[in-house]
Amino acid sequence: MSLLTRYLTDPHRAALSKRATPNGIRLEDVIRSGLRHPDSSVGVYAPDFQSYEVFRELFDPILDSFQAPAMAHRDDLACLNPATVISTRIRMARNLAGYAFPAGMSRSERLSVEEKISHACRCLAPDFQGTITPVKDMPQDKYMTAARIHADWPAGRSVFNTHEKQMSIWINEEDHLRVAVVMPGANVSACYQKMKTVMFRMAAELDFCVDAQRGYLTSCPSNAGSGMRVSYKVDLRLDNSQEARLEQLESAGILQMRGAEGEHSPRTNGIVDVSFRNRFGISETHMLRDMAMLCANP
Repeated sequence: MSLLTRYLTDPHRAALSKRATPNGIRLEDVIRSGLRHPDSSVGVYAPDFQSYEVFRELFDPILDSFQAPAMAHRDDLACLNPATVISTRIRMARNLAGYAFPAGMSRSERLSVEEKISHACRCLAPDFQGTITPVKDMPQDKYMTAARIHADWPAGRSVFNTHEKQMSIWINEEDHLRVAVVMPGANVSACYQKMKTVMFRMAAELDFCVDAQRGYLTSCPSNAGSGMRVSYKVDLRLDNSQEARLEQLESAGILQMRGAEGEHSPRTNGIVDVSFRNRFGISETHMLRDMAMLCANP
């Protein structure tokens, strides 16, 4: 059952259907993807930042469902052999203040956002040298397509890749800005330090959309809060002794395990992407500590 189905009751739907954001976003725009694809896990995308407040009776319970639970014993998390970790990835999601989000943007807004973020990427030099390339051919996620996040494709879509191939910045994908840093092995601390430097530099050039109570606002509410996701790419073929424990933590809603190619990709050849499911309401420090605990030599 999607979170949309769980939390959009008939009385809520009747009340929320009468509302609209200043940009003209209505409930049907927010839930379009979830209605078209009942297999969605969330089923809701925010076409603008005001959607979180205008449709708060829907968004707030969804955000609460991603509230990170308290763990009684941190050592209960230890379930990965560090030798099985191929790489560490940290992803940061941001949207710019003053613009609709990708599901609600006009073509001119996409081009304006692309221009602003491309300028910020160029300002990362000389510390982060790279190339900005237009994105033309990319598999399109059916859930985002239904939400109209891929509208006007490929206008306004670009990616910045550093020459050392450890960082990429995607422009106008699910959010205005998606920064990803990938480093070999179980390397949370070094990966985060690089991300922290990049985000500090980007924030000097860009005005990010942030809410005093909810944190950084994103297209999908599962990413709101810090906007950060930390994950390990793990080869369980090297040591599957803790696989049952991983699956137990996943079943308990603590961990999230994906295929190696990311969200909605199948798990094949024993290689999985491991992260925490619930990331709302906790600090970046808390999240990094928990990720480190996963590799605390079980």
